[in-house]
Amino acid sequence: MKKHLASTIVFSLLLMAAFPAMTAAAESMKLFINGSAVSASDAQPYKNQNTVMIPLRSTAEQLGLKVTYQKAGSEIVLKGQDLAVTFHTGSNTAVVNGEKRSFDAASVQKQGRTYVPLAFFDKALGHQASYDSSTQQISITTAQFEAESWIKRVTELLSKADYQKLSDDYFSSDLKAQVSVDALGQGWESTTAQAGSFVRSEDIAISGVSGEMTIITATAVFEKTSFNLTIYVNTQSKLLEGMLITPKPVEKEAPATIVEEEVTVGEGTPYALGGTLTLPKNATGPLTAVVLVQGSGASDRDETVSGYTPFRDIAWGLAEQGIAVLRYDKRTFAYGNSMTKEAFMKMTVKEETIDDAIVAAKLLKADKRIDASKVYVVGHSLGGMLAPRIDAEGGDFAGLVLLAGSPRSLWEIVYDQNQAFIAAMDDKDPAKQTNAQFIEAEYKRAQALDTLTDAQAQATTIFSLPAYYFKEMDNHPTSEYAAKLTKPVLVLQGKDDFQVYADKDYVLWEELFKGKTNASFKLYPDLNHFFVDYSGEGEGTIAEYNQPGSFAEEVIGDIAKWLKQQP
Repeated sequence: MKKHLASTIVFSLLLMAAFPAMTAAAESMKLFINGSAVSASDAQPYKNQNTVMIPLRSTAEQLGLKVTYQKAGSEIVLKGQDLAVTFHTGSNTAVVNGEKRSFDAASVQKQGRTYVPLAFFDKALGHQASYDSSTQQISITTAQFEAESWIKRVTELLSKADYQKLSDDYFSSDLKAQVSVDALGQGWESTTAQAGSFVRSEDIAISGVSGEMTIITATAVFEKTSFNLTIYVNTQSKLLEGMLITPKPVEKEAPATIVEEEVTVGEGTPYALGGTLTLPKNATGPLTAVVLVQGSGASDRDETVSGYTPFRDIAWGLAEQGIAVLRYDKRTFAYGNSMTKEAFMKMTVKEETIDDAIVAAKLLKADKRIDASKVYVVGHSLGGMLAPRIDAEGGDFAGLVLLAGSPRSLWEIVYDQNQAFIAAMDDKDPAKQTNAQFIEAEYKRAQALDTLTDAQAQATTIFSLPAYYFKEMDNHPTSEYAAKLTKPVLVLQGKDDFQVYADKDYVLWEELFKGKTNASFKLYPDLNHFFVDYSGEGEGTIAEYNQPGSFAEEVIGDIAKWLKQQP
């Protein structure tokens, strides 16, 4: 009996030795999602050599995703708001919203359950995922939860007037150099003097991802009014690189003479975009129509910037004059939350803007209320730069309206904008020289863009933006597309624009189209980059955008008149 008992014990020990990592980890590893411990009775995380494996269904459902298995269990589909993921058991790649993404190890099936590596939640889904071997704790944090935590952290410290702690604990060294504790306090107290005490935050969202920077937006509700709160978080250092509190655009009631319909641009594609079609009320006959194309950044359909909503103003104004207008959310606005750093570094204006604008044009042309031969593009800023290329690559518009665009390279404009910002800094500010040196070094790197391979450009940044983004644009010069245009073109520019310049960019358009009868021009003496007439505090700086303003009716009238004059 003793011999039998001893051999049984030895056999049990041998079994434990055969599966050391899996058995030990299954008993002690704990999974936390957004800071809360979760567990599934029939499937637990385990460690396979150096890879932490996570039960898929229970974890995905905790993240709000629906899991379905197709083709006898081989294909797995995850669906959530603005998210569709497909992959196969035994594979370490997944298709996320139409984009192929890789993760460290292959998914596996074990005892009827699917397990994926922890890296799946990071590299495929874009969440923060980590494993602490000392505590055996696995942590998965969604981007939305992280965004909400950041906004709560910042607003609580501001509300308590603990500006020193906010600066000490959460400001990057660059931000500390740019914004003193006193200036931070003065800015917040100036806001509360106008708006009353802070009440709460609403509508928290990630509005964009730029390299190692995550842009988080929220509505800060005060006793008397609300403001837009935007913070810029460095995903590597976990520190703030910037913070803005700006007025919300003035709420307006749509004119009684127009109607608006919700539409989808790219319906059925991986990047379906919400849009608005604005039409004159009770219109008869096929209508002239325009597609609006936004400037740079993750922009909504109204192209909202601080107190401005230029695309809403244009849409309403043109519709009142009998012209249909389609505006839509930009791809980076709608899908920025799910974009990985790798995808961001490879992104070009083709995916970000051009493809969607072409789809929008086709949507308008297919509408029986629209005259398909009279669909035009109105591009603002970057949209104005890209309009000739959009037309050539499939937009096939009847004509183009270029608002504050430029035929120059984008990096040249970014350099000029930074130079102007540095010139406005106080000479006593130690950050002025540092910034100037950085900008000059980046400018030299930009000038050598054409020496980089695509792979090299996709691995680095210039002016804190992906180098490949600039390189791809340089391979498709706006000037070359514009020079080939024979269809009608209207170039409009504000003389007070300090982002795109009347004395540089506007005159280049004039030179480019010199002698061509298809091009018309107009320069507006008192209008800024968003065609708003502003004078007062902060004039000539981005501070002027903090004052609510409307796109000039004169410009809308000129666009409508030009459109109606076309044959």
